[in-house]
Amino acid sequence: MSDRADSWLNLDYDTITLRLKELASAFHAVSIVNPRNKKVVKLYPNRIEELHSVCDARWNRRGDCRFCIVAKAVSNKGRAEKFEFIDDDIYFVIAQYTEIEGVPYVIEMVSSMEESALMGVSGTGGVIEKIAHLDMAIYADSLTKAWNRRFYDEKVQEKQYQALAMIDIDHFKDINDGYGHAVGDLALRTSADLIQSCVRSSDQLIRYGGDEFILCFSKITEEAFRRKLQRIRKKVEQLCFKEYPDLHITLSIGGYYEQSIVRNLMPLADRMLYTAKEQRNTVKIGKTVVLE
Repeated sequence: MSDRADSWLNLDYDTITLRLKELASAFHAVSIVNPRNKKVVKLYPNRIEELHSVCDARWNRRGDCRFCIVAKAVSNKGRAEKFEFIDDDIYFVIAQYTEIEGVPYVIEMVSSMEESALMGVSGTGGVIEKIAHLDMAIYADSLTKAWNRRFYDEKVQEKQYQALAMIDIDHFKDINDGYGHAVGDLALRTSADLIQSCVRSSDQLIRYGGDEFILCFSKITEEAFRRKLQRIRKKVEQLCFKEYPDLHITLSIGGYYEQSIVRNLMPLADRMLYTAKEQRNTVKIGKTVVLE
């Protein structure tokens, strides 16, 4: 498949038909998608007919795909890629922007990641390791090595946890403005490393965006939750940077203690974070009180 973006532009029906035949021999499934409504279309010799199915139906989506590579391919007029998971099966998906008779479409190509292809010669353990690397490539934040926003959207927001905290670096804009973005990145990496050192492997640290992190806790007592957040705050406050002796980092932390799905806990923790940010370098925790 050609990597040149312009090789997919201004194609006529005959050319795109030949391309699709070539792709069909190399991929598990190939389809053309109308990016305006995400409907799959069928190509005829001189026309295109829209089908009833949508492009994300094969992934059993209940609504719009949050990480729609069709939209991404259209946005950059090029190629977008992702991995999809159905039960124990892994698929690699490529979306390629194209224009057929001057009209924008996206060709979606799906390749099944067979166990034999993943395994090589290293056995089942190798498969698990390969999948772990795939997860890290897709879901790890490249700067802090915490999980990224995509991980939150696709893997976490509908899961149930015992408690959740939202963490914000105080006056982060001032750090970027005063010391430069390289030092801002250092502050983010160092803070994330320190937070990770304070939590268990079962707890999930997610970089939600910018200087904001989420911590999800499973099976933790309220008292342990409070102690852990205070420990994180104090350890970050004590950070020293030899090259930048005047640089001091503090955190505002808003937590909420209630067993629920993350999507429901987020606005509750966010309110506590708002209260904490009024004072800075503070932990504020809320919980649901059940009246008997």
